[in-house]
Amino acid sequence: MEASLTDLDLVELQVANLFTHDAEGRMVADNEPDGDPAPRFFLWRTREGNAWRVRHDVPEHIVQRLHALVAAEPVPDDLQAPPVCLDAALDALRLDDEPVVGHHGPHYRFPAGMPVPDGVTRITRENLHLLRRMVGRIDALDRDFDHVEPWMSMVVDGAAVASCFSSRLTDRAAEARVDTLEEYRGRGYAPAVVAAWARAVRDSGRVPFYGTSWDNTASQAVARKLNLVQFGVGLALA
Repeated sequence: MEASLTDLDLVELQVANLFTHDAEGRMVADNEPDGDPAPRFFLWRTREGNAWRVRHDVPEHIVQRLHALVAAEPVPDDLQAPPVCLDAALDALRLDDEPVVGHHGPHYRFPAGMPVPDGVTRITRENLHLLRRMVGRIDALDRDFDHVEPWMSMVVDGAAVASCFSSRLTDRAAEARVDTLEEYRGRGYAPAVVAAWARAVRDSGRVPFYGTSWDNTASQAVARKLNLVQFGVGLALA
């Protein structure tokens, strides 16, 4: 099924995965336990077209202005270039409150048949103690563990030193979050745990996603090492 999805199909999966929505399809909050309020405006751009959402409490006259801006936004050839409507969208939101540019960066899908390296450990409730160096409160993680599975780690000397887990999760998709202890960076651990996480997500019947920001060069390096395929770019205005 995943191979047949278009870039816009993938965006729709990401929309549902990143945020919770009300009955009218407007964003409410980040899709995570005790999630923060969603941004007021989120724009996804792909080479097949654009998609967008507003938060549920954005006034209707601003929604209509944003709708007109996105309708006129050209389909991009260069996904790194900022959207043409950025300044006008900021002005529109400024009518309600001073806007803040949040996330802005690429979203990737995983290629088919990606090899998974050996030596990666899957974290379960039974071995959460392995995360003692990476997680501040094991008891809090235990409570919310269903929301972050699968969790894959590289274990050195009895403790996890690099991990990839699901930062956002639905029954159809999952978003990767990866972290490596500073003294263990540069050893290839991050690509290894991300690849293992993606395989576990696919085995669960979900689509794995990897998103980052343009200024996170380390995260983009992981995407390059794994030959991830950029299908779009997201821009959040809070």
